[in-house]
Amino acid sequence: MSQTFDPISKDRIRYHLGYLSVNPASAITFGVPAPVQTLFLVESAMNLILPEAIPRVYNIIQIMDDIECQMVQGQQYLPANKLGELEIRKEHIEMLEDEYFRWACRLSDVLGCPLYPFAERFQGRRKSRHNIPVSG
Repeated sequence: MSQTFDPISKDRIRYHLGYLSVNPASAITFGVPAPVQTLFLVESAMNLILPEAIPRVYNIIQIMDDIECQMVQGQQYLPANKLGELEIRKEHIEMLEDEYFRWACRLSDVLGCPLYPFAERFQGRRKSRHNIPVSG
């Protein structure tokens, strides 16, 4: 019998990959079905994962949870540039966002499924990750 993820872990995986946390049948935006075509790849990957890879996925989603907590904690420093002798790095949260993206890509690679292409948190961070050069 192969192991799979429990429903809460599956939700965390979907969340960290940028997918919606709604029932696909009810994923409608302004009367138009939301584009969740790639969700079946995520669901399939979570159900077919090799048992030896499960701890790696749990480790990655814990790292991503921790980074997200650091972003929330970093909000308290947004109003200040300096705290006593300590100068606050203005780009701290942006750097955490970049690190979060790095780990999201790792999660995507381990599961062999794409990040949700319309997730706002990944916009501008995609670089050329999925572009394939075409020669004419």
